[in-house]
Amino acid sequence: MLVLIAGAVWALSLAPSTWWAARVIEEQGLGNQVDAITALTAVIALGWLVVPVLITGLDDSLDPRRFASLGVSARRLMPGMTVSAFLTLPALFFAYVFLTLATTWRYDGRALAVACVGALVVLAMVVFSARLAVAWVTRLLQSRHARAVVLGLVVLGGLVVTPIAYALVTEGLDTVLNIDVPALLETIRYLPIGMPSVAPRYAADGQWWDVAWRLAASLAWVAMIHRAWRANVAHALVNPLYRGEGVRAGTDALLGSARRNARRRFGRRNAAEEAVRARASRYWITDPRYMSGLISILVFPTAFFTLVYPIFGSPVAVVMAVPVLLAGTIGWARHNDVAYDSTALWLDVVSGRLGRDVMTGRVRATLAWAAPATLVAVVIAAAVSARWDLVPAEIGAVAGVLGTSLGVSAVSSVVLPYRAPAPGENPFSAEVGSVGAGLLAQFVSSIAAWIVAVPVTLPLLAAIRWDWRYGWLGLVFGTATGVAVLGFGTAWAGRMYDRKSGRLVNAVA
Repeated sequence: MLVLIAGAVWALSLAPSTWWAARVIEEQGLGNQVDAITALTAVIALGWLVVPVLITGLDDSLDPRRFASLGVSARRLMPGMTVSAFLTLPALFFAYVFLTLATTWRYDGRALAVACVGALVVLAMVVFSARLAVAWVTRLLQSRHARAVVLGLVVLGGLVVTPIAYALVTEGLDTVLNIDVPALLETIRYLPIGMPSVAPRYAADGQWWDVAWRLAASLAWVAMIHRAWRANVAHALVNPLYRGEGVRAGTDALLGSARRNARRRFGRRNAAEEAVRARASRYWITDPRYMSGLISILVFPTAFFTLVYPIFGSPVAVVMAVPVLLAGTIGWARHNDVAYDSTALWLDVVSGRLGRDVMTGRVRATLAWAAPATLVAVVIAAAVSARWDLVPAEIGAVAGVLGTSLGVSAVSSVVLPYRAPAPGENPFSAEVGSVGAGLLAQFVSSIAAWIVAVPVTLPLLAAIRWDWRYGWLGLVFGTATGVAVLGFGTAWAGRMYDRKSGRLVNAVA
């Protein structure tokens, strides 16, 4: 309901702006009018591919798995699901947007009619594409091999896109707008999503053959997307979510860890901490929720460097900020660590008052890869900026930010828990009823992490601005502060974990 109300307010607030934008586009001349409508259509289509995947689960009324127990075939379900897909708030609002953009051809009756038909075709295209994208993402992330392929493709895409984006930014905004954007729009005009936007221009010139084949190609694309959606609905009706593949025996990492602990004669508390560490470490290479989070953690600092570094004249401060941002993002992202481990939480609770060991094991699993990753980022930043004298200050700032943010997140994950997607589900989905709690936890944890982390970065700023010798002060102060806050936060979170136990299970289950 929170998202629905916010979406309604957002749609109503944009309705006048959409009409005004259509009137402005109408006055820009025929060529600019087509370019503007094509660009807006492409951006909206991209949003329809991305946003539904990120908010999957807020409204599960059209989830085909809800109908599996009825024994109804996909052929009987699809007419109703198709109509329902156009009755959602986003679909109704963007129907208004596309039809409003079509009114830019109102001074030519033939072009206006073609533009209205094209608007409805584009609406069907984006609505069906959104449903298909959600279905595909859900299916891909159920298979371990598919998750590995998706992760590899994302990393490869980041390696390809980053230098391209950097080159575009360094060329200057004028060059991008005058050369790259027109070339991109020319390509979009020959894609199914762009053909309906160009068809009214040919209708105004009386070139009906060009109108016919463009609309026909777009309609064929809509039919193909709808058929693919129906195929995924049919698959979901007879293939419920399951855990594991069940096709071959593999090595049980958690059982192996327990056996190693027994051989080492660990005490009861150390064994509990080691068991949780082994379990949490396994998540980072097998759980799609952790893998998607890992991708997000790496994307944000990379995007910051790509976009900000050329704009501000390549300052040293921007380069040195990237490892600090990486450390802060890693630490803050663990504010829902307990919620992600909801299926194992009951076992931890009934095993005794082991809250501190459980929280320490989680932190160790993150530090096992986060510490080397941030150190590598420090070396890269020093090499790019050619300021090796700032390495001590950078290490202190990174250690301080990583430790303080992990400490704050440990406390937040216990004090402000909220439901998260269960293992095996779409990691981008949102649980019904948890949006408010999730926003509160994210806001409070981000503010707390920022307040605690700012002091440890001051020596790094002083070393950059005045004298590199401040870096040695930053190395000692940042490392000590990070270790202290991490230890205190983990201990406090452990005590709260034991105190809340049953309520904690209820909050994240």
